Amino acid sequence: MNWVTAGGAVTVDPLTGYPIPGAPGVAKSVPCRFHLGGVKIFKNQDNTTINQVGRIRLDAGVELPQVGQIIDIPGQFNGKVQDIYRGQLSYRIDV
Repeated sequence: MNWVTAGGAVTVDPLTGYPIPGAPGVAKSVPCRFHLGGVKIFKNQDNTTINQVGRIRLDAGVELPQVGQIIDIPGQFNGKVQDIYRGQLSYRIDV
């Protein structure tokens, strides 16, 4: 699974007033298992509904993306994280 972390915020130079671009995001990659299908229904902020596409299983302790970030599993899935579950033995991401 691949994703890019959120970068730093844009700041303003106090002397000149010009914007200073923030730091770019860092590309991350972790091994995972993707399972197609699911029965959950998620609701966006604008009240549109999205059906669950699949579930991603990961080992406990690995770094995870945030809810709402775009992730890519080459050849299987490319989309937004809807929900994250952190268990003691494994993690689960619903997409």
